[in-house]
Amino acid sequence: MIDEKKVKILVWAALAGIVLFFLLILGFFLKGSSTSKRTSNDLDNGLRKEKVTAFLKAYFNKDKVGTNRKDYQPYLTDGAYQEEIGKEESPAFQAYTSYMQNYQYKSAKLYFGSEEPVVFATVSYQFDSVNQLKENEKQKKITSTANYSLKLTYKQTEGKWLVDKIEIVNLNPISESGQKQDEYAPGVIDLNKMNGEENNE
Repeated sequence: MIDEKKVKILVWAALAGIVLFFLLILGFFLKGSSTSKRTSNDLDNGLRKEKVTAFLKAYFNKDKVGTNRKDYQPYLTDGAYQEEIGKEESPAFQAYTSYMQNYQYKSAKLYFGSEEPVVFATVSYQFDSVNQLKENEKQKKITSTANYSLKLTYKQTEGKWLVDKIEIVNLNPISESGQKQDEYAPGVIDLNKMNGEENNE
């Protein structure tokens, strides 16, 4: 003979288990959503346009390559700073920039990642090209304006958002026929779907 009392207990226990299971699943998704929202808010609060612009000015304003290290160092992690020094001191880079001086930041167009600590920047800057001097020859200087596109990956260190990686990229939208890449760019990034914000001096 079936014990109805035991059956009812088993049924209620099964129902309680099912309810508990769904509550755990719901709590997991709500926690994930809260974490994502908090991360997004942290990025909004930490990676302000003004802070990124301050770094770009420190990075681009210089007499010659390497003379502004004390200016941009506070904005970089230790690893990024050492990597930047290595790039500046490489023979190929020094040869390329040996006759370039008086770099001046002009403006930047910024694209902020919505969920990841990434900023894409197309920077307009000015510099002087100085010809190699020969004996008794007057120095000739040519002022040029150029654009430079960067991907800045940020990392939160001791409560501060610092640049952890600097990459040269091509931020031009991809055309139907394909986009010619910059000489040192690893690839073309399509920014048609990203929100842009013009940032002038």
